[in-house]
Amino acid sequence: MAKTQMQLANRAWRNLTKRYGWQRAFQTKRAWKAFCRENAGATLESQREGMTEPFENYADAEWQVMEEMSYWD
Repeated sequence: MAKTQMQLANRAWRNLTKRYGWQRAFQTKRAWKAFCRENAGATLESQREGMTEPFENYADAEWQVMEEMSYWD
């Protein structure tokens, strides 16, 4: 079964934030997951506005999330 754009974006946010240890900044796992879900929604909003292309697979989603994270300082 094909994954939705939201599922791909959410998975990318969760995997990348965990890779960088960001989940430890949250008091609960639920708060971390909510953070990832909210940011996945923002990622999809940029798609809707035509700023980025829809994901074809997980690698595309991960690349886009890494690109977004690179702007954060």
